[in-house]
Amino acid sequence: MNNNSLIPICLILLTAWCFQFETPSYAAGISIGKDADSAYLDINGLWDFKTSDYTVTGTCPPGNPASGTMSLTNEANSTRVTLVFLSGMTCSPNEACVYRGAFQTEKNVVVSNHLTDSSGGTITNTISLTWASPTSAYGTGVSVYNFSNGLSCTWNYKLNLTKHEGSDKNGWWYDKDALGSGISIEIQNSKLFMGWYTYDKNGNPIWMSAYGMVTNDKFSGTLYKWHGWYIEDAYSLPTPEPVGTANLDLTDDNSTIFTWTYNGISGNATMVKFMESLAPGEKDPRNIQGWWYCPAMDGMGLFMEAQADVMFLAWYNYDIFGNPLWWTASDTFKPTDETFVATLKEWHGGQCPGCSYEMPTAFDKEKIVLEFVSDSTARLVWQGRVFNIERFVF
Repeated sequence: MNNNSLIPICLILLTAWCFQFETPSYAAGISIGKDADSAYLDINGLWDFKTSDYTVTGTCPPGNPASGTMSLTNEANSTRVTLVFLSGMTCSPNEACVYRGAFQTEKNVVVSNHLTDSSGGTITNTISLTWASPTSAYGTGVSVYNFSNGLSCTWNYKLNLTKHEGSDKNGWWYDKDALGSGISIEIQNSKLFMGWYTYDKNGNPIWMSAYGMVTNDKFSGTLYKWHGWYIEDAYSLPTPEPVGTANLDLTDDNSTIFTWTYNGISGNATMVKFMESLAPGEKDPRNIQGWWYCPAMDGMGLFMEAQADVMFLAWYNYDIFGNPLWWTASDTFKPTDETFVATLKEWHGGQCPGCSYEMPTAFDKEKIVLEFVSDSTARLVWQGRVFNIERFVF
């Protein structure tokens, strides 16, 4: 999804993506820690990182502590591991964000990269990580830069990881008195990206998005309506149209006041969590809840939430005229399932912003198949086409 902002990428020296899931099998059955006899090490997914205690050898500036999000992927039936810094640092060249390596022991991973920059210097980065529990790891990093004139600098630092956990505010929200529309919210590192799925004056499904910082549990952002490409045609970059504002009061984990303006009209609604009504129970423990997208087709995406053995998702894309369009799908999906299959539904005749309430009608469309490879990659299969999708990190 396009959030209409610049998102930094990372360089480990001083201080990539589409839908795809493989079953993480190397770590299956590995117990770690004396208190984790029944817990298995699955490193796949998003991790929050912090660096500290930099030291430098050579006449170079000291490294700066950094924090952000990385992804880790353990290939199926293999010890191979890929680490990618997604936010919190700056990479030059961009490939310096990507590390590859392998498990050295059951709970120790070593990854590295070696690249040449535009000035002829070479970069060698190595990270060693040890898991203390299924949700935390610690380690060290070494970055060596060799200048083209023969001089070099070496940075050493410490690194701590925690499994990326979603905010209690994340998920589907709806107005109990206005079924058929709602908002999808995800917060990452105090930043919020939301979609509003609703209808135009003719009852056609449309969606809008907003992005920005959350401060003291309050959010305010510009509301954008997007114009893009028909999913069956060649890709073209969508364009945003500012159409209003979106404001959220998130002080209560179980309800939020959604205040909006749209094309000169204003309104508000008290929203509650949709999944608590559809499928009350425990959330799927995997890091699949929230926004997903295909980098090769930036500007469309999915929002999904799984709870009590039920998945509910929406696919935000565009109709034949390039207008924003959304479909939903819901069906059984257990925490042990790796594939989700459901029939897409297209909704029409619902309430437009500022209009009197109308109950929408659903029309069945094609089936959608999601094949999960990890907590952060999957394959979306639709009408014989395969889209490689990933978690959207913003």
